[in-house]
Amino acid sequence: MAHRFDVLVIGGGVVGLSVAWRTARQGLSVAVVDPAPASGASHAAAGMLAPVSEVTYTEEPLLRLGLASLARWPAFAAELAADSGHTLDYRTDGTLDVAFGADDLAVLDDLAAFVEKLGLPAERLTGRECRRLEPMLA
Repeated sequence: MAHRFDVLVIGGGVVGLSVAWRTARQGLSVAVVDPAPASGASHAAAGMLAPVSEVTYTEEPLLRLGLASLARWPAFAAELAADSGHTLDYRTDGTLDVAFGADDLAVLDDLAAFVEKLGLPAERLTGRECRRLEPMLA
């Protein structure tokens, strides 16, 4: 006899499982189908929520969406931790974008000016200050 589910989620990565979890919390029966769970985008992503450092000059609406998503993450993480019984490693250290040379530095300076124009913080650090924050930086 075939099983019937209210919702079928295709993809067992972070997004698919989040959708399945939220859907199940609403009382619906859910099936997740993925021949290789967490091997797609979830496998490739570093797990960072860094909308500011990933913005380009034409993506202000996407930046605002990313910032809104970032603001909602702590409540989402708390709910997930409560439901799962597991503590999530959520850190708010910020993002360190590093220039390798003069060209990279010019790009980062432009990006910093752009995000500051949008009213967002950007702090310029020396190489020494960066290595203090990230000792493995070479």
